[in-house]
Amino acid sequence: MCKEMLKKLYNILAISILILVLGGAFNLYFSVGYLCSILAHEAGHFYTAKYFNLKVRFGGFTPFGAFVVHEETASVKESAIIAVAGPVFGVVFALVCYFIYLLTENNTFLVLSYISVLMNLGNLIPVKPLDGGFIAEAVSPIICYLGLPLLLYLFITSERIKVKVILFIVLIIGTYQTYVLRKKYKEDKYYEIDRKFKIKLFSCYIIFLFILLVIGVIYFKILGNVADLISSIARF
Repeated sequence: MCKEMLKKLYNILAISILILVLGGAFNLYFSVGYLCSILAHEAGHFYTAKYFNLKVRFGGFTPFGAFVVHEETASVKESAIIAVAGPVFGVVFALVCYFIYLLTENNTFLVLSYISVLMNLGNLIPVKPLDGGFIAEAVSPIICYLGLPLLLYLFITSERIKVKVILFIVLIIGTYQTYVLRKKYKEDKYYEIDRKFKIKLFSCYIIFLFILLVIGVIYFKILGNVADLISSIARF
């Protein structure tokens, strides 16, 4: 009981700090919208896990975002569908923000839409613990191998310390997870999946999400300098 209370207090504190810091640096719309973008993504995982009748709960916030916790899935197929639902909800939230921007011409919602697209694009990198890793393991470990050099490239080229730290952590965990997957993939029945579903899942991953998000990022960059766009809503 005491542990649960501490978790709730921590989450309340994390939300309060996030809204206070982002509200001070930008505005209230941005701070609440950023929080909603995180929760929208996690809602995708949460409600899809519920659909499969899994016990699921909101795990809480971390310095890197938020997470949900659910019981072990029956197969890699269920795991992949739960994983893909997060980016789907994230894309829907980005589109909602963009339509609000069209109605209000408030740059805050354009920035929120851009950030949501970018966050969900990053989550599609095919390396666990990212969502893309859970999707890729249902198709083939080979896809996970492609994600590791991409993470390494992003780590080397990134200029922001916080981003470098996040990418380094994901790269270490991803390398280990890919190694474990390679050993278990052919032996564990958990990874048995029919060929038709693999094709459908891979198509969804590439066409519906990955390409959609890449086009979204390119589109927003065409709109103008992203740094200037963000500066337009900053308080300082």
